Amino acid sequence: MKLIGLISPNLSEETLVDYYKILPEGIRIEGRALDVGKYTDSEFHRVEQGFFDLVRDLAKRPLDFLMVTGELFLSYKGPGSDRLILAAVKEITPTPASTVLTAVTRACEALRLRRVVMATPFPEDQDARLVRFLAHDGIEVVAHRCLGYENSKAIWDLPPETGYDLASSLLRDHPDVDGLYMPCNKWRIISVIERIEQEFGKPVVAYIAGRTAPPGKRMGHAGAVISGSEGTAAAKIEALTAVGAAVADLPGQVVGLVKARQAA
Repeated sequence: MKLIGLISPNLSEETLVDYYKILPEGIRIEGRALDVGKYTDSEFHRVEQGFFDLVRDLAKRPLDFLMVTGELFLSYKGPGSDRLILAAVKEITPTPASTVLTAVTRACEALRLRRVVMATPFPEDQDARLVRFLAHDGIEVVAHRCLGYENSKAIWDLPPETGYDLASSLLRDHPDVDGLYMPCNKWRIISVIERIEQEFGKPVVAYIAGRTAPPGKRMGHAGAVISGSEGTAAAKIEALTAVGAAVADLPGQVVGLVKARQAA
């Protein structure tokens, strides 16, 4: 039995019950929620006060791995803040740990994506912070555009075409970049990724955490919100593999898959 700890901006006990029902045999999730409201510094500061209490609580469990999600929470203290968080976590528990932003920067490094454009549903000030964060790790965001939404519920209500329109305008204006980064797994963009890649010939880096989400279930920030067949985890995986993407079962597999694909 493998036990993975998960700290997420938004997560409920009901969500975890559903999550457990469809996890592969031998893997269990122990989840904790930060309960982020709006994407503001004051809100991130508020939830940060309880973050390490959640780590300590999870450290009491026999975890095999600890994952922290939430790009905006992870970056709100500036470049390299994911490393500071992981260093602080290491002082509390020897359990191997990572963050979603750590995985993104390592994957970009493995793919040699040095110049990208970024399309997000976030507010402008949060976008600017992500730009500085990526620059610290040698990833230049040549241009970025955002939709300005301040919470995950509003983002979930956005149609996929909002992602296509924003991404395509960026890639038309900046055809010489290495790829496109589209953060936030609450933005339902999976149905437009193939079109973007086919039209512009650029890889799209996006985080989809709903691989194991059951059809018809709302999975919170730790998994995809599902709507009909188009948004199911199976449909997302099928769409990604159809365009040649490698799909990981667990976050820790991402860099290995990227390196294997690069060497092929």
